[in-house]
Amino acid sequence: MYKKKLQYNRKFQGGFSLIELILVIALIGIFSTIAMTRTNTSLSVIRENIALDQITSDIDLVKSMAFAQNQTITLKFDVLNESYSVFNEQGIITDFPNSDESGIISLNNSNLRNTDIKQAVFGNTSDLEFTSKGSVINGGIIELNSKTITIESVSGRWSIDN
Repeated sequence: MYKKKLQYNRKFQGGFSLIELILVIALIGIFSTIAMTRTNTSLSVIRENIALDQITSDIDLVKSMAFAQNQTITLKFDVLNESYSVFNEQGIITDFPNSDESGIISLNNSNLRNTDIKQAVFGNTSDLEFTSKGSVINGGIIELNSKTITIESVSGRWSIDN
């Protein structure tokens, strides 16, 4: 009788086979890969939008500063270093928002990595210059990854193109 109970218990013992476990682990790996790919793509779009917001906000701020201080203020873009600086008639403005101690606003940091300034062209220079009246001397474009900021001459109005 003891042998029959032992055989009965062995016959109905629960558990997973090795094939079932391997299948579950493979599915988890596939779903994780899909989730990571989508997350990285989404993060790139978010980072690009943050950079666009920062640059356009800085354009508006520089325009307002030029008018309020009654002096020419320039945004100088450095495409190679993925950065820009703000200059007034006395030199670089070191206490500009989001700038480091030397006055440089960099897109090459951990928050905005993979966001590249491909080009910044205003006339034949990379300087966006606002007069003391808040108008732009030469309009132009700033190209980031897949989007372009277009700045109109005179008004300084900007728009974002895909």
